[in-house]
Amino acid sequence: MLELGANNFHGLITSGHAAFPFPYLGILMIGQNHFHGQLPPEYLQLSNLTYIDLSGNKFDGFLPIPPVTAEVYTAVGNKFAGEIPSSFCNITTLFLIDMSNNSLTGEIPQCLINVNTNLAMLALAKNRLRGPIPEILDRKNCSLNTIILSQNHLQGKLPRSWASCKQLEVLDLFDNELEDSFPSWLETLPNLYILVLRANKLHGPITSPKFIHPFPVLHIFDISNNNFIGTFPSQYIANFNKMMGGDKGQGLLQHGTEVWSEFQSTTVIYKGVQMQLSRIREALVVIDLSDNHFQGEIPKVMGNLQSLTGLNLSHNNFRGLIPTSLGNLTHLEWLDLSSNNFAGEIPATLTNLTSLAIFNVSTNQLTGQIPRGKQFDTFSGDSFEGNPNLCGPPLPKPCTESHQEEVPSASQDEDDAERWVEWRAVLMGYGCGTVIGLSIGYIFIQIRRPPAWLIKMVVKKQTRTENKPRKSILGTHGRWNSEQTLILLFVFPSFAAIFC
Repeated sequence: MLELGANNFHGLITSGHAAFPFPYLGILMIGQNHFHGQLPPEYLQLSNLTYIDLSGNKFDGFLPIPPVTAEVYTAVGNKFAGEIPSSFCNITTLFLIDMSNNSLTGEIPQCLINVNTNLAMLALAKNRLRGPIPEILDRKNCSLNTIILSQNHLQGKLPRSWASCKQLEVLDLFDNELEDSFPSWLETLPNLYILVLRANKLHGPITSPKFIHPFPVLHIFDISNNNFIGTFPSQYIANFNKMMGGDKGQGLLQHGTEVWSEFQSTTVIYKGVQMQLSRIREALVVIDLSDNHFQGEIPKVMGNLQSLTGLNLSHNNFRGLIPTSLGNLTHLEWLDLSSNNFAGEIPATLTNLTSLAIFNVSTNQLTGQIPRGKQFDTFSGDSFEGNPNLCGPPLPKPCTESHQEEVPSASQDEDDAERWVEWRAVLMGYGCGTVIGLSIGYIFIQIRRPPAWLIKMVVKKQTRTENKPRKSILGTHGRWNSEQTLILLFVFPSFAAIFC
């Protein structure tokens, strides 16, 4: 073993040697130094190395090809360029390959994950790789545990053959150019802890799960910055079993083999800041649906995910009330609901979230007074701006009586309903009487002589109205004049309405 890692060594390491000068050395660890220059592609090929760590230096040129005995090969954080040599496919003993954070180009060799059936971890993040993601050809022999291909230019669809990788725990495809629908077929993977699909071109609605217990051990679920539409199925949330319960651990996620757990890292938005996290804590439980086109209300079952440390639903079309059940998420450290269409008041139950460091409900349609107390006393006005009807500290707008309108009680609603029924009956009766009265009145006018009882009623109405002597109800020629006709048309419909 030669372990020189994490020092200040620098310069070239090939000076005077065309091949690796230690033929019997098994472990080479020179990472985290300042070595630079090129390593000839064949420099390591004739050695017997099983563990090669070149990470965190300034090597450039083409990747050095490991010997056929290699099991671990990591070249993270250098300046290696060019395509991944196909000769890597001849090394069937490799179970960990990490070439992240270089300048590699071209496509991922199909043989890289198909010839080597022992390969457990493949990390090629932060390069310039293009083309499709390779399919798993032998679905019965997939041993992949971790796939990290983030921050490249990969295109096409997600290979459905990856559903055969039952040992898969980490899948990170963040920031590529993948165009596909939501990969619901991944829900059958029994060990998938981390799923990051952020910043791609995924689209369409997410349908209800087809599997009885989808994503049973998921800790990090990030599908933000895509083009998903429709409502997010509450059945998924109801089955995120590892996110439920408040008895979360504080250690690292327990992976199948601890040998490569130190190499695992994932890019997450942690408290609003993009961070590269390695050796992820078991306590980190995140759902990020932001920057999509989701709509509908937040499912109330979201309040059952009591292990959540981060929830981001911002920049969508969610509407309705903010569920009071979110007050159950007592481990929540950041909650972002900004840029949606939420209405109503901010639930006072959210003041129970004593671990909450970041809270944002800006640019919604929220109303009423902002709750105060505990963590809410630490948030600035930026967390609440863009809600014209919110008031109270930390906003400069004070609350008035109009912001504290009482919701009508049930008894008030019943009284209003009864009044409406009464008035509707009156209006219906008068309408009925009007139709009947006008019809009968018209008939009386045509026959020129109404009944005697009606004549007496009209005379009494005229006398009471004008309080002076009148002529006979009949005109000088025994007919109705125009004024008397109007009185008849007014009185008789009212009288007829009584019988409706």
